[in-house]
Amino acid sequence: MAVVPPVQRPVIAARHRGLNRAEICDQNFIEYVRDWDGPVRAAPAGDEAVLPGSACTAAAFLDLFESQLISRHLDLMARVLRVRNKVFYTIGSSGHEGNAMVARLTRHTDPAFLHYRSGAFMAERFRKLPGMDPIMDSALSFAASKDDPASGGRHKVWGSKPLWVLPQTSTIASHLPKALGTALAIEQAPRIGHTLPIPADSIAICSFGDASSNHATAQTAFNAAGWTSYQKLPAPVLFVCEDNGIGISVKTPGGWIERNFSERRDLDYFYADGLDLASGYADVERAVAHCRQTRRPTFLHLRTTRIMGHAGTDFEIEWRSVEELVKVEAGDPLLRSAAIALESGLFGKDELLARYEAVRARCFAAADEADRRPKLEALAEIVAPLAPYSPEKVKAEAERNDYADKRLGIFGGEQKLPENLPPRHLAIQINQALHDLFCKYPETLIFGEDVAQKGGVYTVTKGLHKAFGNKRV
Repeated sequence: MAVVPPVQRPVIAARHRGLNRAEICDQNFIEYVRDWDGPVRAAPAGDEAVLPGSACTAAAFLDLFESQLISRHLDLMARVLRVRNKVFYTIGSSGHEGNAMVARLTRHTDPAFLHYRSGAFMAERFRKLPGMDPIMDSALSFAASKDDPASGGRHKVWGSKPLWVLPQTSTIASHLPKALGTALAIEQAPRIGHTLPIPADSIAICSFGDASSNHATAQTAFNAAGWTSYQKLPAPVLFVCEDNGIGISVKTPGGWIERNFSERRDLDYFYADGLDLASGYADVERAVAHCRQTRRPTFLHLRTTRIMGHAGTDFEIEWRSVEELVKVEAGDPLLRSAAIALESGLFGKDELLARYEAVRARCFAAADEADRRPKLEALAEIVAPLAPYSPEKVKAEAERNDYADKRLGIFGGEQKLPENLPPRHLAIQINQALHDLFCKYPETLIFGEDVAQKGGVYTVTKGLHKAFGNKRV
């Protein structure tokens, strides 16, 4: 596997002190490609390794590299248009573009709960379905357009219903327990006869940063995942820790993620270099295959970096030295991808720079179009989808009685139905309501401490386990 020659590493960052860091990273790429003088191989066929020894084919690399370029130029576009009040979100994905490999090696029907630095993941997942445009969808989101398909102009989030990316806000680690719950639901559904809208061997994907791994909510998810694994309950969740070594401004101690997660007996650990598509691809592939085949909680430690700061308002030069920033920027994964593209013979220098600028033009064109789209203007527009209410549908569902016979059997006859009993205290009424819900909705589950045989400390779940069995209670 070729290594980028030291003479090719960017040095212009120290020279261009009048530029912001986004402009410097942009110029780094251009000058890196323009000055390239490394070895060039005969271009591989689409199904051949992009470089000798790599598990990544030339065809896969071309797609992944384009996804990386899309993600990067969305970041650069956002930084430029923020100052013109045309873009309202600048937490970027720069340095994390290797997560495109996770998207490629999973399915679009694998539910994904994503970290906010997942631009390349999204761009790559968009390939899974025809007729979708990751650049336009992202531009609508950045511009807070009412036409944004993920949030309708309320907040920039990664999300797509057809691509099974469940929209997440940036609340630290709050999505990890949801991902684990989804993994458990995937496995539980066949046991209770519930038909899944996705393949039975799907996995849940959850990406997050190294700093978030220390959060109490994340630790709750890891502990629960380990507990289910210890109990031999299938839980096919792929935790993807995108380790860039820093949490906003606080550095993660070197080696901490590996030390903390590599030896957990009930959480299977894999490492992959997310800075290098050619070498990291096989390790990501192994982690995904392991999770899908074993149905065990899997931890993928993906090496990344963070360039251009936490967001557009994070002026790193105020709290990090120029020398440190130059070193970080030299590890830009797009520089490594450029080296692979050139060394493999898939691109010449002029062709690669033309491709780079073409993606930039697409991003700015989409941003211009998104800026012309309507914005949310009234309170009623904002709240309308948050709690949709249809009295007619509610009434029809409340009166649906196609489970009456099952209800009679569960409660023990007509005279024992709740509506035929004298008033009881609230705990009993909740218990009766739970029995009703379990009769009406066969996909309903309840789980927790003391809820089964004991029936809860206050008997709220009393009788449910006996009536509906261990698969549901």
